[in-house]
Amino acid sequence: MEEITKSLIFAFLLIAILYAFGAIAYHNLEHWRWVDSIYFMTATFTTVGYGDFVPSTDEGKIFTVFFMWTGISIGFYLIYTISKYREEKIDHRLFPFVAHIMDRGSKKEKKKKYYSEMSPEEIPRDIRQIINPARPSAKRKRTKK
Repeated sequence: MEEITKSLIFAFLLIAILYAFGAIAYHNLEHWRWVDSIYFMTATFTTVGYGDFVPSTDEGKIFTVFFMWTGISIGFYLIYTISKYREEKIDHRLFPFVAHIMDRGSKKEKKKKYYSEMSPEEIPRDIRQIINPARPSAKRKRTKK
C-alpha cells in the first residue's frame, strides 16, 4: 500500500477515534444523548460552534478546551491528507485527460507527443491551472536556446 493511502486511512481512523472518545465523554460528563454529543463535537471541531449545546459542568468545559485543539488539528490533518491524495492520485490522471480535450494546437504545428502522453509537469501552465488553480506551476525543466 502506498504511503499517501496509508496516511489517508490513518487520518480517517483518527477522526473515528476522536468521535468515539468524544461521544463517550460528553455522554457521561454532560449527560447528553449520543446524537447531541456527536452534533456538538462536529460543530466544535469544524469551528462552526452554533451555541445551541454548551457544556455546563466544569469537567465538560475543561474537556472541551482540549477537544477543540485536538479536533481542529486532526480535522486540518484530514483536509491536508485528502488534498495530498487528490494531487497525487486524481490530478495525475486528470491533467492529461483535460489537456487532451483542450488541445488547441493548429494543424500546422505538429506536437512531438500528445498531452495524454505527458507527465503533469510537461503540460502547459494554463491547462494545469484549470485543474488545480491553487498549484498551477509545476517544476518545469528550462532549456537553453
